[in-house]
Amino acid sequence: MRTTDRLLVLTAIVVACLALLRVGGSSGVADPVGHWLETLGPAESLELTGTDPLLVRNADGRIGWGEEPTSRAWSIGSVHIDDVIKKLLQTEDYLGEREELQTELKEIEAEFNERAQEIQGEYGEIGEDDPQFPEAQGRMQALMQEYQQFTQLSRGRITKLEAEQLERSYRELIEATEIVADQRSIDFVFRFIPTAEVFGTQNAEQAMLQIQLRTFLKYPEAVDITGQVIEELDLE
Repeated sequence: MRTTDRLLVLTAIVVACLALLRVGGSSGVADPVGHWLETLGPAESLELTGTDPLLVRNADGRIGWGEEPTSRAWSIGSVHIDDVIKKLLQTEDYLGEREELQTELKEIEAEFNERAQEIQGEYGEIGEDDPQFPEAQGRMQALMQEYQQFTQLSRGRITKLEAEQLERSYRELIEATEIVADQRSIDFVFRFIPTAEVFGTQNAEQAMLQIQLRTFLKYPEAVDITGQVIEELDLE
């Protein structure tokens, strides 16, 4: 048999074997040849030609194209932090703290009302000509000054608690975001407000702030991991 004929026979055998392997793969058997044809590599790197040739490589599990640590492709996600933090602040722990403070302040305010009523009951409806009027007026003014100091301290305590709760909810948000990002191999997570959400503003300054806070003008829905973060925090 001539060499040419032998090559033709060998080629026919290889083609027949490949066809059999593909038929086996279609019936549920692993198709190693098909997998080989669909997969490029393994390779240390890939050089793309052009005016400025580019060498693409595996940089710690990311597509890299240079020596700088930032010369690589990063995976991104986004979280609607306003939605998550509002849900956190409505949970039992946060609500309980605010209600406890409000109850305490209301009890103190009730004591001031009782003291004011006692002064009024002690002096009754006296006029300015009454000898006891200066004394009654002085006691009531002193009580009012004390009450004003109390209201200032109350506002301070409320503001402080609100700030503490906001920071704590933010830390919880960050912790949950890191867990979800690690699970989904996400490198960057941006805070954002969905473009479709209504502004709900009453003046131009607030409307402009809403525009400035909306990081993305267009984005694929897949980058929004708000639902996964809410699920991680068990807020549903």
